[in-house]
Amino acid sequence: MAELAVTNVPTTVVTGFLGVGKTTAILSMFQHRPDNERWAVLVNEFGDVGIDGTVLSGAGGLEVREIPGGCICCSAGLEMKMGLVRLLRDVRPDRLFVEPTGLAHPASIVDMLRSPGIREAVALRATLCLVDPKQFLDSRYTSRENWRDQLRISDVLVANRTDLATDAQMTAFREAAAALYPPKLAVIETVNGQIEERWLHEDPAPAKIRLDVPHGVDDRSAAGWILPPSIWFDRVQLEDAIGEIMRPGGPLAKGAIRLKGVFRTPRVWLLVQATHDQIKYEAIHHRRDNRVEVIADEAVDEAGWEAVKTRLLAAQGTVESLRR
Repeated sequence: MAELAVTNVPTTVVTGFLGVGKTTAILSMFQHRPDNERWAVLVNEFGDVGIDGTVLSGAGGLEVREIPGGCICCSAGLEMKMGLVRLLRDVRPDRLFVEPTGLAHPASIVDMLRSPGIREAVALRATLCLVDPKQFLDSRYTSRENWRDQLRISDVLVANRTDLATDAQMTAFREAAAALYPPKLAVIETVNGQIEERWLHEDPAPAKIRLDVPHGVDDRSAAGWILPPSIWFDRVQLEDAIGEIMRPGGPLAKGAIRLKGVFRTPRVWLLVQATHDQIKYEAIHHRRDNRVEVIADEAVDEAGWEAVKTRLLAAQGTVESLRR
């Protein structure tokens, strides 16, 4: 990537299902462009004839590159990387948008943008997902895995076209948004794709480990940690660590009664939900950070929570486990 002669280009992924207004939102955000900056969009549509690219190109001053005839996120492989490299080399933009097709599973795009050789050139900002509130009462959408994946990958969830939604549709949207885990940085309700400029600048990833202040209620206590996405865990060691935290006699004298978290492993990001009698692991499309919350049925002092954190961090991956 050295020959690109660009580094840390602020990059926003704008995802969402077909027809929710992604292109309109990008055009709206383009109105915030300083006169001395070059902005660019890498856009893809499922068909061979690109309509969104044509609309964006008509904005004037917005450089557009299309990858037509397929989904740029299917493998996030050579074609997308080549398109991105060409755009960065030719345009040298001050800001970049990536607009996948509405049929996309966009997690692989975020992974590619954070991969070695690419992450030096771009600086990933908050991922935006636009939705139409009417979709939340329509099984044609809610039953689709890629629709659900787009909600999960987003840092900021944007309900567009709220002026056309019924009260029931807005209620369904709000209830679904509130139930998402991990919670979003923001849930926005808007019309005509109007999105605050601040979300073009928001870096969603923590720079270092953060501690949620430990708290206790009725002889129970809890603590949580948020870790940068650059940290990843060996799957086997992670399972061992979580097992020890849940069992009595480990870092917690009585063991945890509940653990919930998201962890990056070499092959997949995992949602972990554990109780005293069951530990479940499943793939998740969240990409913003690693995070975990632990609840204990006892009072736990600062040293006790430090022992839990130390045990979790001991499960970080090595070069050898990355190769497995």
